[in-house]
Amino acid sequence: MADGSDNDSFESRVGSALDKIGEAFEGVAIDPSDEQKSIGASDKTWVSWLIIITFLVIWMIASNVVIIALFFALGFADISFGLAFSIALLLMELILIPLVLLYIHVDGSLSRTKEMFHFGSKKRVAILIIAIPVVVTIIDWILVIIYGVIFLGLFGEPSVYTDLGTTWESGWIDVALLMIAVAIVTPIAEELMFRGYILDSIRRIHGDWPAIIGSAILFGLVHINPFLVGQAFIGGVIYGWIRIRTGSLLPSIACHMMWNIMALSVTYL
Repeated sequence: MADGSDNDSFESRVGSALDKIGEAFEGVAIDPSDEQKSIGASDKTWVSWLIIITFLVIWMIASNVVIIALFFALGFADISFGLAFSIALLLMELILIPLVLLYIHVDGSLSRTKEMFHFGSKKRVAILIIAIPVVVTIIDWILVIIYGVIFLGLFGEPSVYTDLGTTWESGWIDVALLMIAVAIVTPIAEELMFRGYILDSIRRIHGDWPAIIGSAILFGLVHINPFLVGQAFIGGVIYGWIRIRTGSLLPSIACHMMWNIMALSVTYL
């Protein structure tokens, strides 16, 4: 039976670990200042929501129009389906990133966004892009498995389109481009949009948890497929909470990258 000294020792070790993590974030502003919180195109709640939804709709239309146009253009150039999809997706996301930065410029703070990409000490970087993402991805995976079991019991086998035109048997260029597009550039673009612009815009109006839940709902809805909507919502809640707790976009981007790499490796390739 463990005695009190064992408990004290365990608590001291946990406390020491937490202190070390805290040291890694010294000098890093987790919460935006009052001035940054007030930055927005409008002080009226309904106008702010109108701007958020309008920008999201424009983002969705632009993404679909651009990827479809590029996909067909590349198809006419006699490029294979898989390679055409990867190139179109990559170019689309590279176009969307400046669009989101424009949104933030109009209805947010570019300086605040720049702070959320601050790396800091090596210890902080290790925590942000390795330690936190590994733990979060494991938790996310467990929750998604539970969600999948519930979904299966309620609605039956989910229908998810998995043919991206590229498999492990495709050329290394095809696989590399798909990985870059889906596992690197897409997480950056989507996290900048949903945990960067949208989360902060809702947070300015309603506070932390409404921002986490609201941005996660919108993130889920843009995935359209009923099964993926719920899956993305779960990830969105976790990523949003991590974003607010750390004051950084780096861990949510790293988490998103890890998830997409797993999804590509297990489901799509």
